[in-house]
Amino acid sequence: MLRLFFCFLFFISCEISQATNNNLVPVSATVPTSDKIPIIRVVAEHLAPLDIGLEIGSQSKNLFPDIESRYDRYLMTILSQLGFDDILSNRLPKLRNSIEPGYQKELEGIASSWSLIHDNKLGDGFLSWDEYWLLNLLPDIGLASSGVGFGVLGQLTSESGPIVGRNLNLKSTPELRSLQAITVYEYDDNAVVNIGFAGIVSVLTGFNESGLYIAHFNVAFSPFYQNAYREEKSTREAVKAHGFVLRRALETYASTRQATRFIAKMGTGIGSNTLIADNKNIQVLEQSGSGKVAVRRWSSRTHPGKLWDRESQIAVVDCFALITMPNNCRRAKDSYRWDRLRSLAGFTSTKKAGVQDVAHIMLDNSNKYYEILAENTIQSMIYLPDSGYLYLYSAPVNSTGDSVGNAVNHHPSYQVYFKDVMPPKLHKPSNKASYFWWITGLVLLLMLSLWWIRRSIVR
Repeated sequence: MLRLFFCFLFFISCEISQATNNNLVPVSATVPTSDKIPIIRVVAEHLAPLDIGLEIGSQSKNLFPDIESRYDRYLMTILSQLGFDDILSNRLPKLRNSIEPGYQKELEGIASSWSLIHDNKLGDGFLSWDEYWLLNLLPDIGLASSGVGFGVLGQLTSESGPIVGRNLNLKSTPELRSLQAITVYEYDDNAVVNIGFAGIVSVLTGFNESGLYIAHFNVAFSPFYQNAYREEKSTREAVKAHGFVLRRALETYASTRQATRFIAKMGTGIGSNTLIADNKNIQVLEQSGSGKVAVRRWSSRTHPGKLWDRESQIAVVDCFALITMPNNCRRAKDSYRWDRLRSLAGFTSTKKAGVQDVAHIMLDNSNKYYEILAENTIQSMIYLPDSGYLYLYSAPVNSTGDSVGNAVNHHPSYQVYFKDVMPPKLHKPSNKASYFWWITGLVLLLMLSLWWIRRSIVR
C-alpha cells in the first residue's frame, strides 16, 4: 500500500512539474540574443542603494563606454540651453527633494561610475550631474512620454490571464534609441523589471514578480508644460516625481488595487494616465495636475465623444476619457486612436484574443500621422501578467526618421523575452494548471485514505 501511495505522490509531482514547465514555453519563436536590447541585472538583496547604483552604472558603462556623450547629444537635440537653465532654476529642485533618499543614493552611485562634470552646457560632449538628474525626471518636467495602451481581461483571452499592450511614444534620437535597456532588480523574494534606458532608474514602464504591470502616459498638450511645479502650487501637498512613485509601487505591491491606491495618494504635478494591470484586472488611473483623481475600468462611464462599449477590454490614449475628468481630448490624433482602438477591440467569449491579435492592434499603422504605431514609437510591447511573457519591439538605432530622428519602421516585429528577464524562482504567477493538479491530488489522497480506513474496519 505504501508503494502505491508513493507512486501516486511521484505521479502528482511529475504533473505539477510538467504544468510549470509548460508555462515557460514561449508562444512564438525567439529572436537571436544579439537582436535583443541588453539586460542590466542587479542582485540587490544585500546591497545598499549606493552599491546598487554603482553596479548599474558599471554595467551601463561597460555596455556603452561613451554613454555620457550619447545622453548629452540627446539632451542637446530636445532642449535649448535657455529652456534647460529655466528647468534647473524653477522645476528641478522641488522634484529632486521629493525623491526618497534611497533612490537619491542610487543615482549618486551611478554618477560615481560615470564620468560626470559640473558645467551645465548642453552639447559639449559631456554629461553633468544636473543633466543626469534631468534624464531621470524628463516626463515629470515636460518631455511627454505618451502613446497608446490596450488590455483584454482573461475571460476574453485564449491565454491563462489578461493581455496588456503598450506603445511608448517619445521624442528620440539615434543616441537615445541606442541606449534602450531592461534593468532587473533581483531580491530574495521579489524583483522589479524596468523597461527603459541604460542607467535611468525612474520607471515609465515596468512589472514585478507578481505580474503587476504599470505604464505611464502624459496627457498634456505642450512639449513643456506651463506653470509646472511653480510656487503657486506649494499650498497643495508636495508633488512627487512620478517615475519614482511607479517604481516604489512595483517594489511594494502585488495587485492592481493596491498599486492604484498608492499612486493616487502620492499625487502628480502634471496630467497623467497610468495603465495598471495584474493577473486578474486591468484599469487606468487618471490624474490631473490640479489633484483630481479617478479610476477608469472597462465599464466606466466615459465622455460622449469617447464612446467605449467593449466588454472586458480597455484602452488608453493621451487624454482623459472618464466623464468625471476634464474633457481634454482635443487633438485629432487622440480621437482617431481612441476610435481606431474601439473598432479593433472586437473580442468576445466566442472570439477570444490571443497574443497575435493584440500584436495586430499595437502594430497598426492605419492613417498616417495618427497611427497606433506612430513614427515616434520607441518601444511597443505586449505583456502577459500571468505567465510573465514580455514581447518587445524596440525602435532601431539607425532608421529613416523625421527631422529630430524619430524612428520610422514600416515592418516592425516583436522580440520575445521570457526566461531571461524574470528569474523563474521569483516569478509568482497564478499557475492554474498547478492548482488543478494539487486539488486533484488532494481529492485522490482523501479517497485513498477513506478506502484504507474502510478496509481496516472491515478487517
